[in-house]
Amino acid sequence: MSNINWIDSTLRFDPKSADPFATHGIPLPVYGLYGGPNWSAGQIGGTVTPTSPAGLDPLDALFKTHDLVYQTTQDPLARATADVQLVENMYALTFTDPGDPNYDPEAGLYEGFATLGIIAQLAAGGFLQNLPLQDQILIAAATQEAIVNFEAGLAEVPGEAKSLHGALHVFEHQYLDFLL
Repeated sequence: MSNINWIDSTLRFDPKSADPFATHGIPLPVYGLYGGPNWSAGQIGGTVTPTSPAGLDPLDALFKTHDLVYQTTQDPLARATADVQLVENMYALTFTDPGDPNYDPEAGLYEGFATLGIIAQLAAGGFLQNLPLQDQILIAAATQEAIVNFEAGLAEVPGEAKSLHGALHVFEHQYLDFLL
């Protein structure tokens, strides 16, 4: 079952801008009810509450928790902490074992994509270098796994997913030095 939604929306990734509301660039899919920039409760600009529907799968549930933090605070440190938690929790999920009955290459693709995007935000905001060493180690491991999940998903998911391939190269070019 696919939880990636390639909606016809205004969600775009502009590699030359950190603007989450870019009007041009690589089209971004959303995931489930809560995964994607400015995507919550199944709509662009949606509002999530603790009583909103559960995520459609474990990955979407993590996005819901993240959305709750983002919608209840403007504090950059609290948001960065939520970003780190999301990356670490996504790292704990398993997506690359085709023998697993819960294996979903699209979920792995989106997890990799989301992890790299959030790490890029943390790097651009100057948060990565100030994290405790344990978090830095987990972020580095999550980055490596995200690239594996992203590439494995690209190999198995046909069609529109191929548009995300360019985003991986932009991430590697602009942000990989922060993690070395």
